[in-house]
Amino acid sequence: MNWPAPGNDPMYSYNVVDNTSRRSYYNVNAIPQLQMDGILTLEPNYTNAQLVNAFNSRTSVLSPITIIVRQNNIGTDSLQVLVTVFCETAISSPSVTLQVAVMERLITYASAPGTNGERNFNTVMRKMIPSGTGIALDLTPGVKKEYEFRIKKDALWVPAQIQAIAFVQASNKEVLNSSWKLSDYCMLPNSAFKVVNAGVSQNASYKIAVPYVAAGYNSPVTFTASVIGSPAGVSVSFPSGNVLSSFPDSVALNVNSSASVPAGIYQVLVTGTSGTGVTHKVVVNYNVGKSFITVNTNKSSLLFRVDGNSYTASQLFTWDINSNHSISAITPQVFSTTRYVFQNWSNGSTDTAQTVNINTNVSSYVANFKTQYKVTANTNPGGLAVTIPTGNQYWDENSTVPLSISPLQVPYNGKTYYFQRWLGGGANSYNGTSPTANITLTNAVNQIAIYDTVDVGISNIGTEIPEKYNLYQNYPNPFNPTTNIKFDVPTASFTSLKVYDINGREVAELINQNLSAGRYEYSFNAAFLSSGIYYFKLVSGEYNQIKKMILLK
Repeated sequence: MNWPAPGNDPMYSYNVVDNTSRRSYYNVNAIPQLQMDGILTLEPNYTNAQLVNAFNSRTSVLSPITIIVRQNNIGTDSLQVLVTVFCETAISSPSVTLQVAVMERLITYASAPGTNGERNFNTVMRKMIPSGTGIALDLTPGVKKEYEFRIKKDALWVPAQIQAIAFVQASNKEVLNSSWKLSDYCMLPNSAFKVVNAGVSQNASYKIAVPYVAAGYNSPVTFTASVIGSPAGVSVSFPSGNVLSSFPDSVALNVNSSASVPAGIYQVLVTGTSGTGVTHKVVVNYNVGKSFITVNTNKSSLLFRVDGNSYTASQLFTWDINSNHSISAITPQVFSTTRYVFQNWSNGSTDTAQTVNINTNVSSYVANFKTQYKVTANTNPGGLAVTIPTGNQYWDENSTVPLSISPLQVPYNGKTYYFQRWLGGGANSYNGTSPTANITLTNAVNQIAIYDTVDVGISNIGTEIPEKYNLYQNYPNPFNPTTNIKFDVPTASFTSLKVYDINGREVAELINQNLSAGRYEYSFNAAFLSSGIYYFKLVSGEYNQIKKMILLK
């Protein structure tokens, strides 16, 4: 920590962000303090007996999850950390956090950095991966998560002392299990639970694997199994033997129950023992007449209902076989500029609400939603009588949305305003002078159409004063979607240039202002018009002229 004085702890200073994150998480405001498994606090003057008692109280608790940590050097300067998390049995609150850290098992200083003379420091956290906030995940029986992390080694670290660790914490900070680099062998079942009917003789088969072993490990593993609580009528066996001598490999585990076994969740504890006496344990569930049912949504924090109760996080239920339960998805759900729209349930139903009958085959119901983002569209100045057809609506994520606006010139407060450009906000928004564009939505965007009283479409070409009025044929013609219209004004006069469709209806007012004498060119963008024959008309002073042009798209 950066306290007590003089506040020069080199291990804290090395990684202030991660150290502060974990200190704040546990609300540590005085030292020494010991936090054990996140829920036991010993401070500040605990005895060795208190420490041992606290440790023993936690080691006697059977963990609901398995964590496997492997680490490999990548070249000489990088480290690969592989973490497997498997949920064996039910957790009261499935929403948990995975924490991964790189620690240095021993740091020795030539002289004590503090005031108490201590030079040796064990299991020092060097870096949290990817950060001190960890990785949020939902764990229900049978869920398996695989993670890979790659980090650069610091030259300050002693390579032989570097060890990766991982632990899972519940919302109340309880550490549900922890693990560091695999040093011998590990165990992993192929299934966390099997569901059978009550009232009849039943059986279920599992595979218990040793998927990974540490480099150099070559001891056989012998498996034993027992049903926790030793209930009558439930038995276990290894039909093909209970010893593994080569890896990776697995043994078959059979669980049998008689017709008299009452409905319930029966936990089978499987123990592996190496030739040198190293033991590891896993649990599988034998569900008689009951099933673990997970209900959630494919997007986090969305609202759904189960039997009339509302939830916003994954829920695990233990329901009787053949019982009926109601589940419903709420749609749409709007969070500012993001909207979620229900698509279907994982069992294929497209009804937002359904009643499900619990059986031995289905253990999960997921409400699938699609994500939509809003295209917010406005004008500057506000209040212009224009139309932005795709604006202020929600569109599917990754869809291509055509952006357009019309008219490009509009009267407002006694003046004529001309479209100038789009000003975009957000990734993939459009910034440019074209009135039409396509935007691909990976997030919400904001589009502002900028109008001004200055018509940027018109430009004065040269300094020569023409002798007479003239309207030239547009070029190119036919065109798509832009063409240039040139005209001459020999004396200063009020000038208008308008475009009409084949029926004589005005479709665009290009110029409506006083012009000085000169030669002019107007760049006309007809992106908002459909293909066809159009006429453009110049009126300046006493001069009046019309020409035809063809728009081909």
